[in-house]
Amino acid sequence: MAPFTAISLLMSFAPFGVGAFSFVDIASTGPCGISFVALSAISTPGYDEMHKRPRRKMPSTKPRHGKDVVQRVESIQQFKDVVINEPNQITVVRFFASYCKSCQASAPLFYKLAFSYATHDSPLARNVKFVEVPLTKQTKLLHEALGIPSLPFSHIYHPDAGLCEERAVSKKHIADVEECLRCYVFGECQLPDDPGDCMEVYGECDLDDGPHGSSWE
Repeated sequence: MAPFTAISLLMSFAPFGVGAFSFVDIASTGPCGISFVALSAISTPGYDEMHKRPRRKMPSTKPRHGKDVVQRVESIQQFKDVVINEPNQITVVRFFASYCKSCQASAPLFYKLAFSYATHDSPLARNVKFVEVPLTKQTKLLHEALGIPSLPFSHIYHPDAGLCEERAVSKKHIADVEECLRCYVFGECQLPDDPGDCMEVYGECDLDDGPHGSSWE
């Protein structure tokens, strides 16, 4: 027991400058060798605190802002891959221009809508994709091909039906877009008594309506 007491005592002074090499050298002369030193180090008060590795914080997977869940598309090919060929998710697309004041004013509301769906308790809501397409030299032809009449403007795409809705998405109309989206996601639809009133409830209702003048084959 004497060697154990001596080595443990020396190791307890490690914070005051006694080196680890000295412990190994001393332990090599004892009856238990290096294994004895390891046992002494583990049982010594204060040793773990000195040599403990700091824990790494795992990055959070939850979005912190609506911008975190809105995917930006900046080319025709990317639009085809992200929106047109989406096999499972309902996709909401916002078309805008960086210089458009109405786009700037309504952007926080669109991001808020995207964030509310991304953090919703329902898996149906979390299965909605939000996309934005800026008007640039690379996307000008895309805006024209889709027949975007004004900015900001929105499309809603269903994986089974393609383009289903075309609506303005300014501050004045964002509530209408949100109500329309709930219809597709949760099935909360108020059907009109007269089919002729479809325009008032759903906006564009032409079943043949699609990406105007475009071929995505």
